[in-house]
Parts: sequence; structure tokens; C-alpha cells
Amino acid sequence: MKNKIFTRVLLFTVLLSMVFMSAASAVTFSDISDHWAKDYIIKVANNGIVTGYSDGKFKPENSVTVLESLVMMSRLYDIDDDIKEQIVEEYEPVLEDMTNAEDYTWAFENLSLALEFGIVSRSGLEKMFKDETISQKASKEEICVLLTKAMMLSDELKKVFVLPFNDALQISELAKPYMYIMYDKGIIAGDTKKNVNPKDNITRAVMATMLDRAYEYIDENSIEPEIKSYKPTTVLNGIISDVTVGDVESYIYVKDDNSDTTIVRVNSSTKIYLNDKTVEISKIEKGILVKCEIDEQRIARTMKADSLTKIIKGKISYVAYASPAKITIIDEDNDKITYSVPSDDMKIYLDGKETALKNLEEKDLISLRIKDDVLYRIDSISRIQKYEGKITAIDYTNLPIKLTMLTTQNNKSMTFEYSSDVEVTRNDDDSSFDQIRIGDIVTLTAEYGEMILINTNAADAELSGTIKEILIANQNKIKIANSSGTIKEYPVSNNVQINIGSKNATIYDLRLGYQVNVNTSGDEIVTIEAAEIQTAKSFSGKVVFVNIDDKLIMMQNIKDNGQTELVYVRVSNSTKIFDTSGSTKYIKNISEGNNIMCTIISQGGENVAVSIMIQ
Repeated sequence: MKNKIFTRVLLFTVLLSMVFMSAASAVTFSDISDHWAKDYIIKVANNGIVTGYSDGKFKPENSVTVLESLVMMSRLYDIDDDIKEQIVEEYEPVLEDMTNAEDYTWAFENLSLALEFGIVSRSGLEKMFKDETISQKASKEEICVLLTKAMMLSDELKKVFVLPFNDALQISELAKPYMYIMYDKGIIAGDTKKNVNPKDNITRAVMATMLDRAYEYIDENSIEPEIKSYKPTTVLNGIISDVTVGDVESYIYVKDDNSDTTIVRVNSSTKIYLNDKTVEISKIEKGILVKCEIDEQRIARTMKADSLTKIIKGKISYVAYASPAKITIIDEDNDKITYSVPSDDMKIYLDGKETALKNLEEKDLISLRIKDDVLYRIDSISRIQKYEGKITAIDYTNLPIKLTMLTTQNNKSMTFEYSSDVEVTRNDDDSSFDQIRIGDIVTLTAEYGEMILINTNAADAELSGTIKEILIANQNKIKIANSSGTIKEYPVSNNVQINIGSKNATIYDLRLGYQVNVNTSGDEIVTIEAAEIQTAKSFSGKVVFVNIDDKLIMMQNIKDNGQTELVYVRVSNSTKIFDTSGSTKYIKNISEGNNIMCTIISQGGENVAVSIMIQ
């Protein structure tokens, strides 16, 4: 059965194999230079199936135990680490409960794979441990039985066959069909006397030879083990920022090292640990470290929480990186605290990348991890962050105005709030927020996550053409003919931003026959650049932005159908501004959030206010 979770270690072509073998000298053993099995040993070592000893020797004539053979065979297939971890987690408790297995925990990972691949059965392994035969030297016929299963060839066992060995009668009845399969597939052969020596202990050299031939057969025939349906997972590390406990499904909010928050789903199948002990979700609290393995639906397979590590957050006050290194922070309670920074086993990260203590700067955000009163990790985020990308949305519905951009760095959607303190430039020249358009190329600078500077450049138009029809309705629409004459209808966003010439305008200012350049978001037109015209109207609604210097007001006009549209109103020297009592007012008296009623005339493509009443 083929499964995309498996990755096959492919054999090279003959030519590349020769190159590989010449490069394989990196894997050498001091005692095989003149051994007949040298090439086989080097190949299986390079493929990660066998290893040598700490003294640099392979010891090819040493005998192989049953346990060692199972470990080697479990390495014939390479699977994804997260799948492997799930397999090990399933079988480790089973292995721990087996009699006499406590001295073999080092092999539990490989034995788990051997069980999953069907190389050995649970009952068979239990018997091996109980009878202590697992540590005994393996015979050739035992290896043939196990290797047949490892190669997924059990279905090819034959009832009628002829073994071409002079000592075939020495083979046990159970092992005969398995030894025939190994002979038939070219894994074993008789010696010069046509004997197969089934009862002989198998050496590491012979084992390496059989494993190399088995590996090649598996690859050439695209064999993959049939295992259970394990779901690929990803690992999420971070700090729990919130916990919501439900009857059927619960949720934890995990903020990672990049300050991105992921909502993790926790259900009855999730294994939950707190300080390595199994607990219920009700025992998990916010503000503690967590490591989750989550699937594609963000359901946690395992959740390991750590409340023993203390998390201290704040801003850097001072860094002394000369020995003895120290760091002083202002914590969230505004207390100044100094911590010693150990020189050993210390992890320091700046904006998610490992760095040195000397690269941390004053006023940067910081998070310290302390366990057993020892600081072991520092995570710092630069106070000033710069993002580049494209504006995807501007929300004028509620104050403050919100701008959303898609960053080019990691294709991440980020939303920032606009305030009057933000410095706005367009094409690197002084500008104002009303000149910003959806689709603009943007460079945004933030301090502690708050927008402080924004520079935009107009993006190339997605569509150019001639207006053929304008429909004013609950959903405004425009039909545009492109250069080839093809006419297509487009819905127009209620917050569309329209320029006629160099002036701000509304959809009411557009006329049939005018050339336009438009940009869209989804299927809606969000920006229109058109030629100048004139018109006259009256508007009423809420003020969302006031540019006193440029004498410009942005407001949400309430249409007859109750929907709102974004309108730009220019205040001139002759504009009369007053409140409901008739008292004279000025543009400086108009604030964001005020309701106004204004009468305008169209001049040069702009809505110029004749009068404005502040309600």
C-alpha cells in the first residue's frame, strides 16, 4: 500500500553509485579493509541500517543477536519523524509491560517500528523477552523468517517448492518456505558445497550482505510497509495565552516565538501532560509553556505543558555582556530586576533567530525562562519592526481605522490600527491617510506592534478600460470594457476609494465613457482612478477621519437604502460650519466620530462643502 507519509531512500543509478562509493570513504571501519563483505558493509552503513562500535571497528565476524537483527531490519524503511513518534508512543507502554524488557529501553524505538511493520508480533516479542531468547545469537533460518516479514513477502510463501541445498533437511519445517523465498529473491545462496547452514549463527558481515540485498529489492520493487493510518502532525511551541474549556472540545491559545497566536483544539483523544504527568484540560492554565503536536485540523494529538518554568516578561533596561554577564529588565509590574546570564547551555533569540547577548538592545521586548532559579533562555523582540507588503483591506466601519496588509517576508496577514500620530508618506513624500489605497505597495514601521510610520506606492492597475454602465443599488456595480472590447461587470466595494484626476471622488462622480484603472480585492473593485468631472450632492453620516492641514474630511455617508459609503469632503475658506444651535464652528471643532450633515458641490472632481452642520 502506497502512502505519501513514507519517504523512500532511493538508490542511485550505476554511475552515481560509483561516485557515491568513492565518496563513501567518510563511513569507514578500521577492521574491514580486506574483508570480503567490505562493500556491503559500507553501503548499509551509509544507508543508516547498521552502525559500528565506538572504537571505530565493525567487528564483521561477531555474531548478531535476535534483538540486534530486529533493530537493523526496522531501519530498512525511512518514515517521517512525526509518524515515527506516534508509532513509538503507541508501542512503548506495551514494551514497558513486557517481562525482562527493562534492560532494553534503548531499543524500544526500533522494536516499536518492528511491531508496526509486522516483522515480529506482539506475542512473539513477549515470548522472546520472557524466555530471554531475544539476547541470544540468531541463526540463519531465524533471520530468514524475520527478513521475509520485513520485506513484506509473507503473501508469497509457497506450499510447494524445492530447496536446492544439500543440507535442506536440517532446516526446520516452519523456516523452509521462508528460506526458499530468501533464496528465490537472491538474498541468500548456498556455499561452495551447496550448503546453506541454517543452524549456524549469523555474523555481522553476512547480516550486512543480506540487508544490502534486501534494501535493493525493496527499492527496486517500491515496497512500503502497511501500517495504520497515522496522521502527519506539526509541532507547536509557545506560551498559553488563554484556555477555553468546553464539554466536547476545548481550546488553548498558543503564542509562539514570533508572537503569532494559534488556536489549538483539544478533545477526548488528546493526551495532556503537565510536568510529565497525565492531567485533565481543567488543570492547564494560561501563562505556562506548552508543546503541542497538532494535525491539519489543529487538533492536538499530544499537549505537554510545563508550569515549573517561570516566564518573566518586560522590556530590556540594560545588558552587561562582559563576564559575569547580566541582564536588567523592567517587568510587567514596572519593577527593575537583574538576572545573571549563564555562559553554558544558554539560548538567546532575537526576533525568532538565535543570536548573542550583545545584540540585544535597550527597550526591546523580552521574555525570560527560568527553571530551578536558573535563567536558561531569552527571547527578545525588537522594539521597532518594519514590514513590507501589499495593503489588502482598510476598515473604516469603526474607529480606530484598521489597515490590513499581506507581508512579503512570510506571506502573513497583519492588521494595524491607525491614529493621528502616524507619520504618512506616499512615494516617500509627505501625505495623509486619505491618500492610501487598497492594493498599494506598503512599507510599515511599528513600535511595540503599533503603527508609527507608513509609506505607500501605488500598485499597477489590475484592469484598465472604459466604463460602459454604472448601476447604483444595494450592491453598486460597474461594467468595464477592456482593450479587446470584452465587457465584464464588477461589484463595487462600499468602501471603494475613487480618484478623479488628482482629487478624491465617489461613485456618483463617475460617468459613462471615462477611462479607468481599477484594483480589486476578491471580486470587488476597491480602487478606481478616473478622469475629472463635476457633480453636486448632500451627505450625512459619521466622520471617520479629519485632516486639518489639508482641510479634508472622510465620512461614512448613509444612503437611502440604509447602507453606508465612504465619502471625501473638502472644506474651503467659504465653507460654513455650525452646530445644531447655529453657533459658528471650524474644521478643528470636527472630531472623528461626530455625525455631520453637509451640502456639497463638485468642483474639479472634489466634493467641496458649502455647509457642514455638526449634529
